[in-house]
Amino acid sequence: MSLVSIIVPCRNYGALLPEALDSVLAQTHAEWECLVVDDGSTDSTPAVAARYAARDPRMRYLPRPHLGASAARNHGLREARGRFIQFLDADDLLPPRKLEAQLAYLAAHPAVDVVYGDVRYFRHGAPAELSRSFDMQDSTAWFVPLHGTGAAVLRPLLAENRVVIHAPLLRRSVFEAVGAFSERLGAVEDWEFWLRCAAGGQVFDYQDLPGTCTLVRVHPRSTSQDRARVVANVERLRVHLKPLLAAFGDAGLSALNQTLLNDIRLENAGYYMQHGEVRRGLLGFTRLALDTGQYLTGLRNVAYWIRFCLRKAIKKNNKSI
Repeated sequence: MSLVSIIVPCRNYGALLPEALDSVLAQTHAEWECLVVDDGSTDSTPAVAARYAARDPRMRYLPRPHLGASAARNHGLREARGRFIQFLDADDLLPPRKLEAQLAYLAAHPAVDVVYGDVRYFRHGAPAELSRSFDMQDSTAWFVPLHGTGAAVLRPLLAENRVVIHAPLLRRSVFEAVGAFSERLGAVEDWEFWLRCAAGGQVFDYQDLPGTCTLVRVHPRSTSQDRARVVANVERLRVHLKPLLAAFGDAGLSALNQTLLNDIRLENAGYYMQHGEVRRGLLGFTRLALDTGQYLTGLRNVAYWIRFCLRKAIKKNNKSI
């Protein structure tokens, strides 16, 4: 049995949902079910999902109150009947051969738990123009391919989330081993999940198989476009990871996570000061000094940014005279 459960969380993406579901219907592997989990949408999502469910019995519409994408994915997991799990955001697309090619790879490599491939980005309204990078400048791919499990995967994953949510095809046993998505971390819940998989012994394998390059839409509502929210979520994630890494027992990984946490707190505090949110900036520098014990460095940072804010205020005042 090779039933794949495709889980599509959707919150007010009724205008884009048809493209995502059409990409599901175009799969060359026909043994799938698609669970559209409506996260309390107030737009056309219910009507769109109901129309597709009436069109194909493999489509299922699961409406829920608005609890967030993680809760929607977890509800889909509870309802899923497949031995394999594929996620798809409601504004993105799957290439037609993705399920077929990655299922064949998992069948031939029973030790692999998570197989994933490459990603291409496209601007909303211009699906034919593809890029290897989110900035649409076609720069070098932003991720390092992952192979294996444990520290070999944790180290590169700690630095950056290197797995787009719908790039992998996973065995259902992965969730039975490590649990579902955290519902407390905002838009980085998938990153935390991949880290938990690596710490829990699940085997990753990047394979650039023909026809498996997933498509991610770049548009103003893309969650990764919101800088302030992304940075806050990453900071929360790094704090959340401390017990996981301590239990894993690699002091080097814990130290790396702390260094990255300090870096993002420094960046965030400077960002707030630069944009006039002095109270939040000072709070960030204070927290960083308490965490690191580098009080003199903290005072120097505060002094630098206070001078910056004063110069900015004086310059603005002179212009208004």
